[in-house]
Amino acid sequence: MEPPDSPPHPSPHKGARRGAAYVLTIVLAGALLLLCLLSAGLGAYDLPLGDVLASVRHRIGLGGHPLDRAAESVLWNIRLPRVVLALLVGASLGCAGALMQGVFGNPLAEPGVIGISSGAAVGAVGAIALGLSFFGGWTVTVCAFVSGLGTVLLVYAVSRSGGRTEVVTLILTGIAVNAFAGATIGLFVFFADNAQITQITFWQLGSLAQATWPKVLAVLPFAVAGLTVAPLYARRLDLLSLGERPARHLGVEVERLRVVLILVVALLTA
Repeated sequence: MEPPDSPPHPSPHKGARRGAAYVLTIVLAGALLLLCLLSAGLGAYDLPLGDVLASVRHRIGLGGHPLDRAAESVLWNIRLPRVVLALLVGASLGCAGALMQGVFGNPLAEPGVIGISSGAAVGAVGAIALGLSFFGGWTVTVCAFVSGLGTVLLVYAVSRSGGRTEVVTLILTGIAVNAFAGATIGLFVFFADNAQITQITFWQLGSLAQATWPKVLAVLPFAVAGLTVAPLYARRLDLLSLGERPARHLGVEVERLRVVLILVVALLTA
């Protein structure tokens, strides 16, 4: 017999689940890479997958060969910036949604619930309508982040009572702020000219048609920062899923965790 104080054996089911998760992650990552390469070749100017791979290998110094001038321009100046920007935006919004679901304990939660999306839109639309350009290509992104962050802090401050923030109060405050932000966006659109209205419309619809490498670079540091910080709080989110009181008993500072994660969501969304 084993001594009574011997450590418990790891569950074989847990190991199997972890192994399956690793395999699934590798398969999905491979599928994502393949789809990115395929999408870079699809369009009015068709590029075979072999040509896309050859050009990419040539650019990174792993052999391959360059394409003709038109194909190289289409691939590297039009297609790939759109693909990379789509990856960054999709990863950021997906991570932000997962964090919101963990914070609120609701699978329907998303950044728009507490006004982050609409607050960020106010900053971006305002920058476009007012013709701001003090940060060059970063202006819209910076304005969106500052406005989204300010909106989050406002919602959190208004919904806080007695040193605590109830989820229901936070959501109701977010709904009110969403309505106010929508009215502000309408006011900016009213004063904008036709060219600015077109730009605002494309921005709100999330078009990738105007994606360029400088715009990718403007999004990249914010996305990388948010996507790097978010996994550090995965275990605490697991504990929070047990409920606020059990999480506190297990050493989780619930209020601090919510503030930090909401700030990360604001960064990723904006």
